[in-house]
Amino acid sequence: MKVDNDTKQFIKLRLENNVPEVENLTPIELREMRASMTAVPTEHQVQINHINEIKIKSENRKLKLRIYSNIDNDDQPLIIFFHGGGFVMGDLDSHDLLCRHLTKKSECKLIAIDYSLAPEYKFPCSLEDSINAVNYIFENNKQIKFDKKKVVVCGDSAGGNLALIVAILSKEKKLPKIIGQILFYPWIDFTMSRPSMSINLDGLIVKKSTLNYFADHYLNKNDEITNWKISPLLYSDFYGMPITYIYGAGLDPLVDEGYALMKRLKSFENEVYYKVYEGQMHAFVSNILSLPTSIMCINKASKAIKKIIQIN
Repeated sequence: MKVDNDTKQFIKLRLENNVPEVENLTPIELREMRASMTAVPTEHQVQINHINEIKIKSENRKLKLRIYSNIDNDDQPLIIFFHGGGFVMGDLDSHDLLCRHLTKKSECKLIAIDYSLAPEYKFPCSLEDSINAVNYIFENNKQIKFDKKKVVVCGDSAGGNLALIVAILSKEKKLPKIIGQILFYPWIDFTMSRPSMSINLDGLIVKKSTLNYFADHYLNKNDEITNWKISPLLYSDFYGMPITYIYGAGLDPLVDEGYALMKRLKSFENEVYYKVYEGQMHAFVSNILSLPTSIMCINKASKAIKKIIQIN
């Protein structure tokens, strides 16, 4: 089992500091712990020229959208970003640094969606919020100012799940056109039956037990796991999907799901690219300060976004 040097150091610090396992915390405690990690030292800050937030309505909930733009151009390509966190934690601040990097390096406008979290809002609330946010963004493109023909979805982990479902619904013409998707270690099969689920190393952020904890909070009942709107890897007809880039982590129980998605998309004649960072763990892309390999992955993803936009 390969473990990168930065991963070794991160694991060592987690063990020395007795960082509790995710599944031993309540959702509130988990969110508080994640919030305590959002401060960014000056040398790692990324300045973006324009950042503003708006609120929209979704079902009986209000959602925040954070809009990032580094270029004064009313016709920019757009990234719609869905954060990870097992559907239980994560917010606009937890992924702010990642969104800043993506905005700057891809030269796109980016809108991050602050969807509702479980267990207060179980399935399908986060998906409803995501669909409503995408519709709102396209319906208000003249006010938000972006190129409707150049929109890419992006997400990590649970956010990768939502991004993939949005891309599927776009392919089905139930949502506006999405031209590409960038998925970081997506969680897309709640059956959790693949061999990589056995990956276990003291100090990892995510193990199978962690995913079971998240699933218990997100699902209403266990037999929902084969619903493709929970496990989009099980969707039946992947013909006509947008260009897809998948980035995995070798020390991640979810790594086999990204590989399986790549194989399924290829079998349906889609254009798909796949890369695994063998020595990295789940969530490395949003842990930029502790796991600097994330910058290499973000750079690749940003180049991929540029490529998708250029050919569309």
